[in-house]
Amino acid sequence: DNVSKIRRVYDAFLAEFPLCYGYWKKYADHEARLATVDKIVEVYERAVLAVTYSVDIWLHYCTFAISTYEDPDTIR
Repeated sequence: DNVSKIRRVYDAFLAEFPLCYGYWKKYADHEARLATVDKIVEVYERAVLAVTYSVDIWLHYCTFAISTYEDPDTIR
C-alpha cells in the first residue's frame, strides 16, 4: 500500500542522508497523520540518534512530547 511505500522511501533516503533533519521532521509529520504515537516516537528516536546535535529536531521532538503526554515523567 501507499503508506508502506512512503515509509520505505523515507527510510531509504534517510539511510543515505541521515543528517537531513528536515526530512526526519517530514517523516514524523507523515506518521502523525497516519500512525500511532509509538510510530511517531520511533521516528523521532531514530532522528535524534542520527542528528544528535540538531537543536531543531530536538525542539520538534520535545514539542511533540509535551503536546502528547500529560505527565512530565513520561517525557523524561
